[in-house]
Amino acid sequence: MTSSKVSSKMSSKLKFRHVLAACTMIVASTSSSRAEPRASEPATQADLDRLEQKLEAQQRLLDKLIQLNEQYLRQLVSLAAEATQPSTGDPRPAIAKSVPEGKPADTRPAPSRPRPAARAVGTLVGKVTGGGGEAVVYIEDVTGNARGVATMNQLNKQFSPGVLVVAKGTKIEFPNRDAIFHNVFSVTPDNSFDLGSYRQGSSRSVTTTRPGVITVYCNLHPQMIGYILVTPSTLYVQTAADGSFRLPNVPIGHHRVAVWAPNAKPVTSEIDVTESEPVTVDLALVRGHAGPHTNKDGMPYGSYKE
Repeated sequence: MTSSKVSSKMSSKLKFRHVLAACTMIVASTSSSRAEPRASEPATQADLDRLEQKLEAQQRLLDKLIQLNEQYLRQLVSLAAEATQPSTGDPRPAIAKSVPEGKPADTRPAPSRPRPAARAVGTLVGKVTGGGGEAVVYIEDVTGNARGVATMNQLNKQFSPGVLVVAKGTKIEFPNRDAIFHNVFSVTPDNSFDLGSYRQGSSRSVTTTRPGVITVYCNLHPQMIGYILVTPSTLYVQTAADGSFRLPNVPIGHHRVAVWAPNAKPVTSEIDVTESEPVTVDLALVRGHAGPHTNKDGMPYGSYKE
C-alpha cells in the first residue's frame, strides 16, 4: 500500500473521531439543557437570549457534523475507486516468495542433474564367405525399435531393391512404378500380409513388428521375389563385395552375432566385445536357390502374362 493511501486512511479516521466528538458535545449540550430546572416565573429577555445562543451553537455543531460526514463519505469513495483501478505497470500480479524471518533467500542456482555416463562400446570386424556380397551381419541379442521408413519398389516386374534390410519397427512402402497392376503379399509366419492389387502411381505399406526374414511375392507375376531382413535393432551392416565388414558401436560384453544372405540359413557365433580393440570374427554361409512357390491362395500361378 502506498504512503498516500495510508495518510488518506489516517485522515479519514481522524475526521471520523471529530464527528464522534461533535456528536458527543451535542448530546451533552442537549442533556444539560434538559437537566436545568424550569423556573416557575416567566422567562425574561435575558433567558430568551441565552436560549437562542444555545440553539445557534447547537445548529453550528450540527452543520459541522454534516460537513465532516460528507468529507468522510467522499474519502471512502475515493479510496474504493483507487482500489479498483488497474495499475499502469505489469498487469500480472506480482507474486513474492515468502522467506522465513531472519533467513535470507537462497540465490544459489538449482543443482544440475548429472549426465548419464557414456555407454562403453566396441567394434566388430571380420569377413563372410559364401555371401556373394549380399550378406548381412547383425547383433542378435540386442533389441530396439526403429521408427524410420524404407522403400521396396515394383519396377520392370521386379522388386527393387531385391534385398532390403531394416530394423524392427520400420515402415516399408511398396510403390508401383509399372504401368500394370501388382499385388504384393507374403506368407511368412508371423510376418504375413496381403496389400491387394493396385495400379501405377499407388503405394501401400506394412510396418515390421517381428525380427526375421520376410519373403515377398507378387500375386500376378511369379518371377517377382524380394527379401526383407528385419533385424532386432539398428546394429547391423551389409558386407562389401569381398565379404568384409565393420560394425561399430556394439555394447561391450558377451553377444551373439548372426549373418544371413538370401536363400541361406543364418549362422551365429558367440563373441566378447571389448572397448580396447576391435573384435574379429569370420563367418561362412552356404547359399541355395529359390524354389517354386504358389500364389497367395496356395494355388499354382495361372497364365497371366502382363
